[in-house]
Amino acid sequence: MLKFFIDGFKINAIFTLFSRLTGFIRDIFFAYFLGAGIHSDIFFIASKIPNLFRRITAEGAFTSSFLPVYSGLLSGKNRKIAEEFSKLIFVILLILITILTIILEIFMNELILLIAPGFQENHELLNQIITLSRFTILFLPIISIVALFGAMLNASGKFAPFAFTPIILNVCLVIACIFIAKNMTIKSFPLAIALPVSGIIQLLFILFFSFKYKLISKDFFNFLKLKKQKLLKLSKLLNVTMKRFFPAMLSGGIFQINILVDTLLASFLGVGAISFLYYADRLVQLPLGVIGVALGTALISSLSRPTILKNKTKTAIQFEQSLKICIFFSIPAMLALLFFPEIIVNSLFKRGNFGSYESEQTTFALICYSLGIPFLIMTKSCQAVFLASGKTYRIMLISLFQLIANIILSLILMKHLFHGGIALATSISTFLGCVFYFKLIYNDKKIRVGKLTLNNDFGLVYLIKYIFVILFISLMMIIFLDFLIFLFDFINLEINLFYVFLFALLGICFFTFITYITKQIPVELFNNIK
Repeated sequence: MLKFFIDGFKINAIFTLFSRLTGFIRDIFFAYFLGAGIHSDIFFIASKIPNLFRRITAEGAFTSSFLPVYSGLLSGKNRKIAEEFSKLIFVILLILITILTIILEIFMNELILLIAPGFQENHELLNQIITLSRFTILFLPIISIVALFGAMLNASGKFAPFAFTPIILNVCLVIACIFIAKNMTIKSFPLAIALPVSGIIQLLFILFFSFKYKLISKDFFNFLKLKKQKLLKLSKLLNVTMKRFFPAMLSGGIFQINILVDTLLASFLGVGAISFLYYADRLVQLPLGVIGVALGTALISSLSRPTILKNKTKTAIQFEQSLKICIFFSIPAMLALLFFPEIIVNSLFKRGNFGSYESEQTTFALICYSLGIPFLIMTKSCQAVFLASGKTYRIMLISLFQLIANIILSLILMKHLFHGGIALATSISTFLGCVFYFKLIYNDKKIRVGKLTLNNDFGLVYLIKYIFVILFISLMMIIFLDFLIFLFDFINLEINLFYVFLFALLGICFFTFITYITKQIPVELFNNIK
């Protein structure tokens, strides 16, 4: 079972890394063609809408409540029942998401005013956002279905196909950037078209693998075969799923509203603030996506298996291993972004319509966001524990607390730090939420305490000691990177993509080498596990 989790994490991490790298290429194109102003603000607001609702309904709540039940059926070798159950869920999801999309199209004006009220006086800008959003929302039903089939593949241990789908999206958006013309009224219009087009390609891609691994058959899309007898047979499984779904939907909604708070408040700070936060957040998303999302995805798929779910010790072992991996990757990532934000932002984005002012403002937001990286990553693993056990109401309560804390802190800090205050409030509220997650997991005895001995290698005591060890090695890496900057300046190496690639590669090699010789690398990532 630990092998299933680690293998799932490694596959997800590798493909997510490629996804984030193609995402950086996409964002470089965004920065060049759109900059960080009106044109980029319009698209970033419009693209938030499908992402918001797919995470509330389909990708977040629906799949997280469906996955443990479906995973249990697959583990019990009930493959035929698993297919019938997934077919029923597919039909329900398709109906719900279609109705939701129609409602959103009808009330798009009101929705945009709710998300970005700071633009309500600028009627021309507001109309452009609404126009784009009517196209971007078409991405919602398609990607929601992709998420369902992706969850099915993850439950069967086939993590690679779903982890690859974001790369398709990024490639489509990069190609769309080439069609942006200076004389366009809405410069980001090709990007809005690219979203649903990429969704269709992703759907065809994920369906191919669903058929290949025999998770669905030709009869899957014959809805007429869902007869009353079968529905009665699956009613208990559906009831269990629905009981998980509604708290998960509420918690997902609260979490997404928490994210939207940044956009909503930033809209009052003038043109560009939304884009500064977007570009900074994209940089933070690299470690969060590669480590946090990959760990969370693998962990929930593994913990949902009945043999793990019923055993607190086995759950604790996997959760602690997940936290160790979080610490190993998140601390050096946080320190690198805190100490060298200018180099990273300038080398990636400073070109075309993205100038010195945009670079400075994005750098400031990045520093504030970076403080929350370890807690953002750990939160994904903490949530997986509750999602697997069906205690989604706990996530809902903590998400509500984080939302309130984020709003209060943002209103206080943005008066002094502007958009940086919004980013810092997100980091602080994430830390507070993480504290509550740990408290509840500890109360459930799904994390061990450990012993105050030198050879202790498990539990909270060991993890706290491990934090200080990785922190010390990470500071050594920072000193090494400072020396590299001196060396690069000496040879007059210009700050560009090659500079940041070489800078990051040598930093990773140094950190890996030191942790290897000191035996601090999580060995499970490299050894065969039974």
